[in-house]
Amino acid sequence: MKTIWTGRIVEAAGKYGENAPMAAVCCNTCRTCVTTNIVGIVTAGVAGAGYAVANFARRRFTKSVTEST
Repeated sequence: MKTIWTGRIVEAAGKYGENAPMAAVCCNTCRTCVTTNIVGIVTAGVAGAGYAVANFARRRFTKSVTEST
C-alpha cells in the first residue's frame, strides 16, 4: 500500500513541478493586465468626471448669459 501511495505522490509532484515555471509567468502576466485595466478604468473615470463638470459649467453659464440678454 505504501509503495502505491508514494508512487502517486512522486507522480503528482513531478507533474506539478513541470508546470511551476508556467505559473510564475501567468502570475506576472495577470499582474500586468490587472494594472493596465485599473489604470484604464481610473483614466476613464477622471475623463468622465471632467466631462461632466465641463458640461455642467457650460450649461450653467450659457443659461446665465442667455437670461441676462
